[in-house]
This record gives sequence, structure tokens and C-alpha cells, in this order.
Amino acid sequence: MKILIAEDESVSRVKLQRILEKWNYEVISTRDGIEAFEAFRRDRYSMVITDWEMPEMDGISLVQKIRQHQQEADYGYVYILMLTAKSEKEDLVDGMEAGADDFVSKPFDNGELRVRLRAGERIIELEENLSQRNTELAAANEKMTVDLHAAAQIQNSLLPPEQTLSRDNVCMAWQFIPCEELAGDILNIFRLDDQHLGFYVLDVSGHGVPAALMAVTLSRMLSPVIDDASLLKTPSDNAQGFTITSPEKVADQLNKRFQIDNENGQFFTMLYGILNTETHSLSYVTAGHPGMIYLPAGSSEPMFISAPSLPIGFLEENHYEVQRMQLHPGDRLYVYSDGIPEAENPKRELFSIPRMEEVLMKCRDESIEGSLETLIQEVNEWSQATRLKDDATLLGIEIKD
Repeated sequence: MKILIAEDESVSRVKLQRILEKWNYEVISTRDGIEAFEAFRRDRYSMVITDWEMPEMDGISLVQKIRQHQQEADYGYVYILMLTAKSEKEDLVDGMEAGADDFVSKPFDNGELRVRLRAGERIIELEENLSQRNTELAAANEKMTVDLHAAAQIQNSLLPPEQTLSRDNVCMAWQFIPCEELAGDILNIFRLDDQHLGFYVLDVSGHGVPAALMAVTLSRMLSPVIDDASLLKTPSDNAQGFTITSPEKVADQLNKRFQIDNENGQFFTMLYGILNTETHSLSYVTAGHPGMIYLPAGSSEPMFISAPSLPIGFLEENHYEVQRMQLHPGDRLYVYSDGIPEAENPKRELFSIPRMEEVLMKCRDESIEGSLETLIQEVNEWSQATRLKDDATLLGIEIKD
């Protein structure tokens, strides 16, 4: 271990150097604070032993400059031991506030000095171990951040390709705001055949990686591509080569496959619907998911449509029922996750469904995508936070004239 000595009295300086070298320390000795600081800037020292009273630059000033240089140059920890004849409490407090670690009274006792040095060595070792661990943790955190960002990009790739989609006389828009890097929410819009559009919004319990993994798995199973994983279509001998699975049967199959895990308690809610783009009839199923807000054409008041049901995974023998409604030109329908109505303001008041209806009624003359943007803006202003506490997903559907 390399030790820097700052001592203006030559006899004490030589004595101290010889003792330290006898104890197998590498020693550099200087005659005052200025010389000591210059030596400190040129090389690295694990420990500094300095006299308190020296000409040009005293020990207190030297300690302050060393601590400042440590911060500016990322020097690593240095243990500082002050030699002093001072014994007043106020003086020792001044030394500690300046950055000294310990004191040895002058004239010093060899045994006491040895004990103080050993204590300093243990502290230096702990600091070095802590620094190494922090470096390793920083590297691990950086890798984790990169991995999470890559996973978030994969998750985003599963969302609809455009935030506003027009199919025949139907316009759909969506907003997806994760509360963390990865989300437990997910949604999609897709064509099932020439006259049917499918859509879903689902919300996996919890946050972070476990919820996101479940959401990605479910998005794979809720794909319109016919394969062994997808539940939305089954191969058939008809002209299309497949039949569309009804919403309630999709929910039943998911419920059989994803019973709640007793270890992590994971489950999910979902609303899955199929819209006929020619007749504008809608069939849908809800599984523990919030209802929808229906905004009829004209000046009619918005309506909250609820279909109470259990989330997927709560009860294995549960069967879900299909719900039906007829939409008309000018009608709008809003599907959402609970992160919207349950957004809290600083007083912990919920944004609420009535407030959602009020906002959507107010912006009914805006485009469907504009109404979603306005609603999200109102929620953000309500919460007064940089991020919501829960994932927020919105899907708007409008039947064009």
C-alpha cells in the first residue's frame, strides 16, 4: 500500500517514514501541504498521513483539496489520518468536517499508529470491494436496460402497424401507454375475413417482465393466422378454408389453458370482439374487463356498457357468454384498460368512468384518434405525474356514414 506523508518537521517526517517502511508500506514523504498535494495529483495513494499545522498550506486545507480532487477526478477512496497536538473537541470536529477519517496525537505512539493504519486498511478494502461491486452492478443494470429496451421493441411490434386504421366504413384508432418499460396490457386489430374485423384489449395482472411475457404469449394465441397456437380460427373444408371461432369460445379456451398460478397469482382480463363491417353488428365477450363507453351518433349522451364476468383463470369450469349490439353510422365505441378510469390525482381521487364520458362527449366533433389523444391528455393532467401508475390502453371504433 502506498502512503503519502505531509510533515514539515524533518525529524518527525524521517521517523514516520522509517517506521512505515519497516512495516512494509511504500512511502512518499513531502515537507508541506503544497508539495503533498502536487504529489497526490501526480500519482495514486490509498492513504495520506498529514500534520495539522504546516506553513503555506495546513492539514485542513490539504484534506479539503484532496477530497475535492477525488470527486473531480474519480480518484477512488483515500483514507486520511491527521497528526495533531490538538485535543479540543471543536478542532477535531473541524478536521472531520474537512474530510479527515481519523486522528493520531503527537507525539505519536507506534502501537496506536499501527492500530489506526490497520483500521484504515480495512476501510480501504471495504471501499474498494464496494466500488467493484457497484461497477459490476452498473454493468448488469446497463445490460438489463438494453435487454428491456429490446423486449419493449418486440412487444411494440405486436401492436397494430398504424395507430389509425380504416377498413370499409369502420375507422379504428388506439393509444398504448406502458407505466414501465414493459407492459402487461396489449391490444390488436385485425381482419378475420372479408367482412369481419377482430379486436381485443387485455390486461395481465402485475407489471414488468412476468406480465409482459404473458401478454406476448397471449398475443400469439390471439393471432388471426391459422396455426396450432392461434385460437381465433380453425381449419375447415368450406370455401374459406377456416371457420371463425366465436368470442365466447375463445374466452372459454383461454380459461381452460390459463388457470391462475398459485405461486404468482397471475391472471388477466380481456375484451374480445368481432365486428361485421357490412352490417355493423358486434359480438363480443368480456372476461373481468372494464366495460365499454358507447357514444351514439348525434347529440345522445354516452352510455356505459357493462358485462360483469370473471377474469380468465379464476374458475376452471366457468363459461363466458357472448354479448351483442348493433352499431350505426356515426356511432363510436371506446374500449379501455383500467389504467384510464383508475388513474389517481395527488389527492388519490380516481379519474373515473363518468369523467371519461364527459371528456369523450366534449370532443365528439374531433376525429376518433383526436378524441383518444384528448382523453389521454386529460388523464395526464389529472394525475400530474410523468408516468401513470398502471398501463393505459385505449381503443376507439367509429362507424362512418
